[in-house]
Amino acid sequence: MTGLLRDLQSVLRQMRRTPGFVVTAALTLALGIGANTAIFSVINGFLRPLPVPNPEQIVVVALNMEGDETGLRYRFSLKALKDYRERVSQFSDVFAFDLRISGITVGGKTTQFLHSAVTGNFFEALRLQPAAGRLFVAGEGEQPMTEAILVLSYNYWLKHFGGDPSVVGTVVRFDGTPARIIGVAPAGFKGLMEGTEMDGFAPLSLSRRVDAAPDRLFNDRTARRLTMLARLKTGVSLTEAQAAVDVVAAQLVAEYPVEEKGTSARVVPETLARPMPWQILTSLLPFIRYFLFVLSSVVLLIACMNVANILLVRVTVREREMAVRASLGASRARLIRLLLIESLLLAVLGTSLGLAVGKALSLMFVDSINIGTDLPFRLDAYFDWKVFSYAAMAALATGVVVGILPARRASRANVTGLLHDGGRSGSVSRSRQRVRNALVVAQVAGSLVLLIIAGLFVRNLTQAQRVDLGFDPHNVFTARLDTLNIGMSEARSSAFYDELHRRLNALPGVESASLSFGVPLGWIFGSYIAAPEGDDKDDAPKPAIGCNSVTPEYFNTLRMHLEHGRGFTDQDAAGSKRVAIVNQALASRFWPGQDPIGKRIEIAALPGQPWEVVGVAGMTKNFAIFEYPLPYFYIPVAQNPSFLRTLSVRSAAPIDDIRIRVEREIAALEPELPVADAKSLDEMIGGNIGFVLFRVGAWQATSMGILGLALAIIGVYGVVSYQTTQREKEIGIRMALGAVPWDVRRLVLRQGVAMVFVGVGIGLIVTLVATTVMGRMIVLVSTTDPITFITVTAALVVAAMVACYLPAWRATKVEPVTVLRQE
Repeated sequence: MTGLLRDLQSVLRQMRRTPGFVVTAALTLALGIGANTAIFSVINGFLRPLPVPNPEQIVVVALNMEGDETGLRYRFSLKALKDYRERVSQFSDVFAFDLRISGITVGGKTTQFLHSAVTGNFFEALRLQPAAGRLFVAGEGEQPMTEAILVLSYNYWLKHFGGDPSVVGTVVRFDGTPARIIGVAPAGFKGLMEGTEMDGFAPLSLSRRVDAAPDRLFNDRTARRLTMLARLKTGVSLTEAQAAVDVVAAQLVAEYPVEEKGTSARVVPETLARPMPWQILTSLLPFIRYFLFVLSSVVLLIACMNVANILLVRVTVREREMAVRASLGASRARLIRLLLIESLLLAVLGTSLGLAVGKALSLMFVDSINIGTDLPFRLDAYFDWKVFSYAAMAALATGVVVGILPARRASRANVTGLLHDGGRSGSVSRSRQRVRNALVVAQVAGSLVLLIIAGLFVRNLTQAQRVDLGFDPHNVFTARLDTLNIGMSEARSSAFYDELHRRLNALPGVESASLSFGVPLGWIFGSYIAAPEGDDKDDAPKPAIGCNSVTPEYFNTLRMHLEHGRGFTDQDAAGSKRVAIVNQALASRFWPGQDPIGKRIEIAALPGQPWEVVGVAGMTKNFAIFEYPLPYFYIPVAQNPSFLRTLSVRSAAPIDDIRIRVEREIAALEPELPVADAKSLDEMIGGNIGFVLFRVGAWQATSMGILGLALAIIGVYGVVSYQTTQREKEIGIRMALGAVPWDVRRLVLRQGVAMVFVGVGIGLIVTLVATTVMGRMIVLVSTTDPITFITVTAALVVAAMVACYLPAWRATKVEPVTVLRQE
């Protein structure tokens, strides 16, 4: 231990004498470790276990529905949930939630309230205790017309009630209905929708949403609205649970052949079903996580190689010191330990700085993600013990990686030769030079891989922004309203929207204004199980097809093209013949080779008169930018009214001006009505999952590429500069004998250029292999896109050549007489 302390003191003295070396090495490692820590903190936040006892026992049970092309029909009915609760003995609890947005009125002010409508056993199944008051109990709220009660989230309680425990028992207005606050959820529990912080929790019965029947949620097996979860009994495996669920699913199909036809279920670990058990996300997100880790690891490797090169140069400078230590009896192990201590100290210092860099990068990353809504959808990237443990392991691994090669080489020093000639050893120098050159080649290759991948992601994002959406989102203002937030009746709500619609179209400078349930590529959308009239020849389950309820001006406001037939008119009102407009994909699906005009559609959830097709709309992107053509249809909002509507206003005026005018008109009609997501349609759809994934990929890959490029260029410059310094005597002699500056530059550039081109060649080969597995993430450009490969390669070569040229230019400024006199 005494010897180790002496070595540590010796290393600290050496580091104090060379602050420039210490700062350069530490900052280089900080960039590499910071990038890794930032990526890890984001992924760790997404995968962090639920803050509940035994979170590994929590699973999501997702519905599989034949014919579901969107993958979004994963939810269950309450009736089916109760069957699974009773029949699957491998589950200790089966519970569920439904994400809802309501209005809460406190102190005369109404705001939107994002909450989970939950089964009564929700908190018991999660084994949670209240921070104040009480939580729901089993069975509570699972029947219609029960008491209106609420549980607040801990953060909402702090923010809006100052953490006052006396709020328990307070009566507020919830969607216009008096509701009593009975408790506060525990601190740290934000709900079960990853990336979303709930304002509170309500029983299933607390809802006045329009439906075919007030109690449909409780009695109709086709009312599938609940995301179902379960807690595994101790010792039960996922495989055993899946087998039991398969049995029950088959039983339900046999017992309810109409309602449960074509259904099955899959059991998914809760951490793999975030934010929802959407199959495309379940399969894609693990790939994205591993991919981001690989990118950040490459940056760290480049940083390690850079520092290793610096240490190799430092070892060369300290050869005589090592020889003296060896001659005085220091063993080879002692010399290796001395240099490893130095590299580990550098790694610790670099990690400390890297944590700060990582925190800044993770915050920048989280802030850069715009989900396109005012609701509290945000990623969790705070640093916990796992992040610090990861950083500690990265420091240890980095210290060993960057120090082992220089330490081993220094320990092999030729003592006699070094002491005799003052530290020169041509063969050793050439050997070390080859190692340094190899490290630079690897840095260039790694940097090229990162840059080309970044270029592909940027091109992917650029192409996504150029995709024909089927509508024009520019110069359109949108906002979301929900008249149920203040307890309006259906009749009063319809009158309010009619008057608001009239006023919006009368505003100066407004080209067109419309109302609809949602907007394309927004996060609110509707769907119905629909089929051609009289379609009983096929026993297959009828598909859920995307649908939007719109006013007649909708197509003009969004500049959506009608291919055939007519649009909606004011005559398509409540009580008149039901009409619909279908897109080309739906027309081809239902009536291939036929004219769809005059055909009729039946919608299971809207029984009564079928809907007659009066028009065919062009194809639009409705759910995701990368979706293939999906069937879709539109119906008049007057024939399918709802409390929640999205307004769209097209105007050449600035969006902020339109927002002020629109909010003024709404306040004049209903001053208490909250206005949500008031922004441009461009900003709204920019938060669509497709754009978010593309933007995240471009942001992450580009930042990693830039870091890799900077480190590689520093490495190239450092090695060429060091080589130039070592050859100052040779250069001085050449210039004394008449060599011109260009000859000197060419001499210096030759070796640097060779390293760069070898690195580029290796990098291109590695990139071609790496990009073959990226097709799932880069869907809009080829993974061998020639524009990206040529542009990025040329940019890297130019940057590297500049890094080589600077030492070459400096070499021509050498004064031969000065150099020869020093020798």
